[in-house]
Amino acid sequence: MDNIREILCNATMAYTNMDINVDGNKIVQNILSLIQEDKTNIKEANTIDVKNNNGFEIDFQMIDKIKSKIESIGDSYRKVVSMSKNENNYLEGKQTDNLGTVCLMYDGNTYCLLEMVLKSILTHNSIIITSESNYMKATNELIVILIQRILKAYGIDKNLVQILYTTRLEELLSNSISINKVIAVGNKNFQEKIKKVSKVEVICKGYSYFDIYIEDVTNLSFIKKIVETEKNIEIYVKSGIEVPFEDYIEVADIEEAIAQINFNTSGYSSSIFTDNSKNASEFLREVKTENISVNSSPLIQNIVDVDINHLLMEKNMFYPNPLTKETGKNKFEFPTERAILEKNKDNEIIEEIQNENSKLKEENIQIQQENEKQLEEKNVELDELKKQLYESQNLAKKYMSIFRKSFFSRLFTGLKKEDIEKDTKLLS
Repeated sequence: MDNIREILCNATMAYTNMDINVDGNKIVQNILSLIQEDKTNIKEANTIDVKNNNGFEIDFQMIDKIKSKIESIGDSYRKVVSMSKNENNYLEGKQTDNLGTVCLMYDGNTYCLLEMVLKSILTHNSIIITSESNYMKATNELIVILIQRILKAYGIDKNLVQILYTTRLEELLSNSISINKVIAVGNKNFQEKIKKVSKVEVICKGYSYFDIYIEDVTNLSFIKKIVETEKNIEIYVKSGIEVPFEDYIEVADIEEAIAQINFNTSGYSSSIFTDNSKNASEFLREVKTENISVNSSPLIQNIVDVDINHLLMEKNMFYPNPLTKETGKNKFEFPTERAILEKNKDNEIIEEIQNENSKLKEENIQIQQENEKQLEEKNVELDELKKQLYESQNLAKKYMSIFRKSFFSRLFTGLKKEDIEKDTKLLS
């Protein structure tokens, strides 16, 4: 006989002792990698379930889709939602934190188990995976063993993830101290049953349960294929319409169909088959399910879309001047101080870049001024050189004139005393 009290105690100790600095994303990545590496053993365990008519054939493409979905979540644990100073210069804000122990109540579907376990690890919660039947038992237990192996490698208590088969749901869910939230995945009756016995908040998901409302039989052959494919379909048919189904609910019109679906639905996926655009619009607008379609199959991929925020609590925080030293006896580290700094890191980087740009601008102005000064000095030097060159050219012309006169005088008349005296005067 299962020991519910021991299971609850182990779950509490596991999340309490979990290192807050452990990177949940890395753990999740390692779990998914190990599942891929151990695919052969998982298929063998799954074969046992299928042969015993106690499960379905596992599809690893679905696991890849769960992986993509998990990877898109990002960091959620201890995330600063908001932070600001009020008029009294006090810091106030919101930060996420783990809930504690989450209890998953489900039908044994492996995809549901894997997705919820990975999300619980990301949020640093313990999870108790609970089912009333042994459906997919061999497959699920092997996957839990692989998950616990990774937890152990990170120094985390394996009881962070536990699997429980029991019919004593009331005994389990009446413990509001050890269980912090319940996720109920199943049809409407199952959801109501869990909500009735649970002492804590229940998040309901109608995963793998569908509704169809038929008021036009144009696509009857297509509807028959849908019904033959999936047994968990609630069929509603407008009065006067003949359909080849034995088990269905007859309704008077679109208003009654919507009322019946909203009362009975598991809240997962609903479709209407109609040739009336007004009724199609009303159905889309008024039906309270997560997925709604017109003249198409309600059967969608069986992935439980539980918002990660359902697995977190949001704390309101107030702290007088946490970034100053004058706090008197109130000297403790503000839990979000590091997060605030990280949150403002981008602003600090922008400010630093702006300051650097200002410095560069000042340096550029200074360099430009120096260049202008050097250019002015060069222009002065150039003018002086031009002046010297001009004087040199004039002097050269003068000497050439003197030379020509003295040269030709000596050449034709011979050197005379008066020529020498004349040359001397010219040179002087």
